[in-house]
Amino acid sequence: MPHRSEPAPTTGLGTRLLDELRRSGADNAAMADAAGHLSAGAFAALYRSAIEHLEAQVAQGDGHAPMSKREADLLCRCVLSCRMLADAIHCAADFCAMLHPRAGALSLSMDGNAAVFRMDSLRRRHSPAACLVDVTGLLFYQRLFAWLIREPIRPQRNFLGHPNREDAIPFLSLFDCPVEVGQQAYGFVFDAELLQRPVRRRPAELEAFLVDFPFRLASGEPASNVPLAQQVRSFIDASLARQAPLPTQRELSAALSISVATLRRRLHAEGSSYRSLREACLLEAAKHYLQSTEWPIERVAGHLGFSNAAAMRRAMVRLTGHPPSHYRNANRAIR
Repeated sequence: MPHRSEPAPTTGLGTRLLDELRRSGADNAAMADAAGHLSAGAFAALYRSAIEHLEAQVAQGDGHAPMSKREADLLCRCVLSCRMLADAIHCAADFCAMLHPRAGALSLSMDGNAAVFRMDSLRRRHSPAACLVDVTGLLFYQRLFAWLIREPIRPQRNFLGHPNREDAIPFLSLFDCPVEVGQQAYGFVFDAELLQRPVRRRPAELEAFLVDFPFRLASGEPASNVPLAQQVRSFIDASLARQAPLPTQRELSAALSISVATLRRRLHAEGSSYRSLREACLLEAAKHYLQSTEWPIERVAGHLGFSNAAAMRRAMVRLTGHPPSHYRNANRAIR
């Protein structure tokens, strides 16, 4: 847990939170001004307050009040009384069922040797703010379950029940495994053996966890077992989603707290490079827009930072052997 005097984070999910608060018209001046000066505990309180504001706004669009902070804390205390992780997950599901529709619907199922945790947020409307709130909720459960058993939970894959790929891209670096977007619910798949692990935490430890969780989440710290190539792709994807200039190697090195030489060396060890990752992200994004929108090719090229449509065409032919029209026409043929 961070020392109480440690300054609050200003990057990662914390930055995205501020962006959504500004978009919602909330009075978040205090958070923006103090973001670099608050202690971990104070930032956690401010962060939770901001999430509650966004959740209230999103829930209003769904036609019901949101789950309250008191209820969320009570859920945590209830799962602490369980004997094993499986019991804790079922307890959380039962607790949320009592609050329907103000709380999402939770479930646990088996798929061979894997356990599947699902969280249906019951959204009627989808928005960037709803995606932020729901991803926060999913990560909360993932960290809570690991905290309960004092053992890391390393999901085999995560899935997000949000239809808009662009809204989800900035959050991908928060996960330490492949992430599927546009699924029927949120959730993650993990080793079923962990379900039999005993709950090892005590109620007296809960307050520290509730402070540590939003601090670490908002800091955007990458998990130690996330491949560097995946972290770099997440930064590039986030820039593409925001139509911001793609990060340079120097900027990536600074964000990851390593030198440019170390960045290159570690990517090479993973069989990758900055150039190949950049090209792969651009290619994936180009295919996405060509297949899912009716944008003119010139607009797709401009959106992705190419100087013109001809430049994008040359890049796609070099990388795939096909021009942009190939992907657009193929998609129309399927339709």
